[in-house]
Amino acid sequence: MYSATHRFRERSPGVIATRFLEREDHMFDDKVTGIGFLKTTKARHAEEAIGHTEGLVTVLRLTMADIKPAEDALKIAKQFFGAHQYAKAVQAARRAESIAVTLDERFGKYQKSLKDLQSRIESMERLGLDTEAIEKVAGIAEEKLLDGIRENGAFIPNYLEARDILERATQQGRAFQEKAEIASNRIFVAELAIESLANLKGATDNGAFAHGAASSLEQAIHEATKELALGNPGNAAEIAKEIEEKARRLKTQFAEATKTLTEVDAKVIDLRGEGVLIHSVETQLKMARDMLDRGLIEPAAAMALRLQADAKSIADQYQKATTTLADAELLYGRLQREGFHSYEADAALRDARRTIREGSYGRAIEHLERALQAFARRTNARSSLGKDIEETRTRVRLLAGSGLSFMPDIQEVLGRAEREFQQGNYSGSSEDLRIATVLLDGVTHAPSPKK
Repeated sequence: MYSATHRFRERSPGVIATRFLEREDHMFDDKVTGIGFLKTTKARHAEEAIGHTEGLVTVLRLTMADIKPAEDALKIAKQFFGAHQYAKAVQAARRAESIAVTLDERFGKYQKSLKDLQSRIESMERLGLDTEAIEKVAGIAEEKLLDGIRENGAFIPNYLEARDILERATQQGRAFQEKAEIASNRIFVAELAIESLANLKGATDNGAFAHGAASSLEQAIHEATKELALGNPGNAAEIAKEIEEKARRLKTQFAEATKTLTEVDAKVIDLRGEGVLIHSVETQLKMARDMLDRGLIEPAAAMALRLQADAKSIADQYQKATTTLADAELLYGRLQREGFHSYEADAALRDARRTIREGSYGRAIEHLERALQAFARRTNARSSLGKDIEETRTRVRLLAGSGLSFMPDIQEVLGRAEREFQQGNYSGSSEDLRIATVLLDGVTHAPSPKK
């Protein structure tokens, strides 16, 4: 414990003043020391920021990225640090770090886009596609890169727009290659279709057929390949598609033509056995087979269809001509037994027989139609004459017993007309009927005697 004297001394003005001065000096020393500490801390922070950025820049120097803008920003940070402007030094160091990171990231993406473009070019070259235009894109992108842009207070390479150029070219190249691959596949399928068409007749005597059937399609294949080489995959694919469709259509036509010609051949044999003259069809049938053997499928198929129709038409005409001739001869024989004779009918039937022997069945039908028309006219005249005789007989019966002096003569002439009609003498019957009618009209229209 302090003594009272000691406590007093401590409270004395001199001691108190001395202690105040000592305490004031100590406070001043603390203030000076605090300011130095703060400056030291800022300097340390600036030094750390500069060191961190410098380490990053050192690492990035090992890449192919252009980091000169970051190095320039780092130099500025060091200059601020040397001038004891630590806050600005930190800010400049961080800006240098941001620039370095941005350049490294953009350069990586740019390099990836460039590699993608190179891969696309190599892929296109493997397909034999023209890559001259797309190969120039890398140079265009590099020029855009070197033009540079100002960003974050620094002039840096324009990786962004350069990468866009590369990516756009890669996408276009991919789209073109996809179309080219589609066209190439179509050309391949078309070639297989042509090969299948050319081998329809097998290996025996196949040269002429293959040349005739496939030569035009092979020329079209060359055209499709040329279009693909010129960078027109759409046109190439369309041409190849048309070739494939035509080859398949020709195969179908070949099968149908072969079947049709076989059927026509069988029909010709049957008709020949029936005595039908079908020489023109036989000759053209050989021509159609020859065209088919030489690969001229389309004209052979068209001729086969026409010959099939011709053979059917000849068969139908022959059947109609022979049947009609038989019917006409039966009818004419009956009419002849009834007393009918016609030079026109005789000539028509004679011409019909001749044209049937010559194989002109259509002409024979025309002649038979003439004969039938003559028969029809005769039949119509007979019917009309019979009707007139019956009407006249009715008039005579009505006037019987009237005491007419000419009535016996009228009855005699009318009876003769009836007998001639029954005997087939239609001209004599018609003449006698006309006489009876004139006599009958004269009696019925004569004036009655005056009383």
